[in-house]
Amino acid sequence: MTSPQTVGTRMPGAALSRLAGALLMLLAATLLPSCADSDDTRFPPYDNTQEVQDFWKSKPEFFQWKTPADLPGGLAWENGADVPEFGDPDAKKGGTFHDYHPTYPPTFRFIGPDAGNTFRGQHRDNIEISLVTRHPDEDVWIPGMAKEWAVSEDKKTVFYRLQDKLTYSDGTPIVVEDFFMTFFIMTSPHIKDPWYNDWYTKEYAAITKYDERTFSVTIPEPKPDPLWYATVPATPQHFFREFGPDFPARYQWRITPSTGAYAIDADLLKRGRSITLVRVKDWWAGDLKHYRYLFNPDFLEYKIIASQDKAFEMFRQGQFDYFLAGLPRYWYDKTEIPGLYNGYVERHVFYNVFPQVTWGIRINESKPPLDSLDVRLGLHYAMNFKKVIEVDFRSDKTRMQSTFAGFGKFTNPDLRALPFDPVKAREHFAKAGFTRPGPDGILQNDQGKRLSFTLTTFNSGTVMPIMLRLKEEARKAGLEINVEGLDVTQMYKKLDQKNHELGFAGFGATPPYPRFWEGFHSDNAFKTGPDGKREVVTDTNNITQTADLELDKLIIQHRKAQTEEEVQKLSWQLAKLIEERACVIPAWESPFYRYLSWRYLRWPKNGNARKSREPLDAYMFWIDEDMKKETKDAMREGRSFGEVLRIFDAYRTDS
Repeated sequence: MTSPQTVGTRMPGAALSRLAGALLMLLAATLLPSCADSDDTRFPPYDNTQEVQDFWKSKPEFFQWKTPADLPGGLAWENGADVPEFGDPDAKKGGTFHDYHPTYPPTFRFIGPDAGNTFRGQHRDNIEISLVTRHPDEDVWIPGMAKEWAVSEDKKTVFYRLQDKLTYSDGTPIVVEDFFMTFFIMTSPHIKDPWYNDWYTKEYAAITKYDERTFSVTIPEPKPDPLWYATVPATPQHFFREFGPDFPARYQWRITPSTGAYAIDADLLKRGRSITLVRVKDWWAGDLKHYRYLFNPDFLEYKIIASQDKAFEMFRQGQFDYFLAGLPRYWYDKTEIPGLYNGYVERHVFYNVFPQVTWGIRINESKPPLDSLDVRLGLHYAMNFKKVIEVDFRSDKTRMQSTFAGFGKFTNPDLRALPFDPVKAREHFAKAGFTRPGPDGILQNDQGKRLSFTLTTFNSGTVMPIMLRLKEEARKAGLEINVEGLDVTQMYKKLDQKNHELGFAGFGATPPYPRFWEGFHSDNAFKTGPDGKREVVTDTNNITQTADLELDKLIIQHRKAQTEEEVQKLSWQLAKLIEERACVIPAWESPFYRYLSWRYLRWPKNGNARKSREPLDAYMFWIDEDMKKETKDAMREGRSFGEVLRIFDAYRTDS
């Protein structure tokens, strides 16, 4: 489901995600944490109760307590009662869903250092329930933690009435002050996460309690649809009672109580080997419309398997129920198996409508000679993504024309990725002073400096061959690319620290509009240090180190835009200006996702959610235990159900 909460979420490589953890299954290598199990005896007692109260009292204009009589008159309360229900009534509860993940997370925190790891989607982003949620098929809002909501006439305040029985996964009731607590946590320097500090400091104007179930959130400026912005997650006060200066270490392996249907089961954790989530008993939303047919398995087990080939073999053996088969070798070559011919394993293709993960090469503008526009333009012309798509992806993917694709009318339709053209690449390199070929054909400037850069990427059997193909093709333009393959956590760490020259990665994008501040505002590139010198700002998504004051002005205008017309105009303008900077080389995209699953892993009649990035996002699937027994009996007896390929193209837009 698409949550407005993701607007206030820093989406790391996906990105993906926001964003992205499942997508990175295609790319990741292994990581085992070098840490012991959580041992709270290492930390002295700490209680921030008074500190929290003092914080709220110190900001009386922001934190307000009023009465129901203070609610504005004439509010039009909505509850989504007339919205079509989401999910399949045939769904069955029970069973264990078996899947894999390429790396064990370096922390279970959802904020702070290393929190943006690829497993965060599985235990946080895709699980948590927001105050309101965007319907996965319709362009309307449906209830979440709030059963009703209303928007002020000036479109700056959203009023919420909480569900009657609302609890965290540990059984603790969710109260209005938990939403107040969010600001204490997110604005604190203790989280060591400047993105959240900035967002929660600048993007909210007030939060007001009217009674035990009613409160409002106010934003500084009107928005076209304030429900995307005037919302905050619940933060359990009891869990964060010990939040203080040692937060990253103290909470490194603590499991945050969830508002969603699943929570990590500490008793089933196998450090470095597997993580199991358990469905919350008597979950508050379990019988509610839009939720009662979702989140069906009792357990979600993720085994840590670094090798995708090994994971596929385990899937083929029935150890995993599902396999994302976006790569041609898994969709074509490795599916020449009896299990698929006999219908024990089924193939699915689903055309979705969702912003694309922005796969591409990010160029660090702060690293000379990459500060030269001509060098960056030359790099664009030297990257043969056309050949990658034709050979490595067998033309199943298409060239991404812009890293702001997939936002409908907010995507500039005039943007085009520069094609592979070694002649034009050399022309731009020559303008930057790289005119003389060396003995090996690599261009040099008058000082003898070679035109050579390091491309940092994932050390995986999927990505490395692609990067090596780009390296080989780039030599035709007189360019040397040295491919550096790191495991996924190390790779994103290097990019976050801005220590790369070129970085290939994917970042998740979320509706409703393209976002520019995170990736291209100078606040996320440089700051002025105590000595007055410019310093690099680390741990932000501006990994191109773009810093342009004129661009900054437009980004702030976009962030404060009050109408969709203004958002569209500025989105197009900004995307064009960023394209002209040539700091990102778009790679590929696809209008569909495809996957394999054992026949007893069931899916809705219409395949999946229109606005899903990947098959598991909406948690619409379920385990049919009777069909599982039938399948195993058929395998033992040699019976066939016939080959099955399901194509769901109701939302196809490229034909």
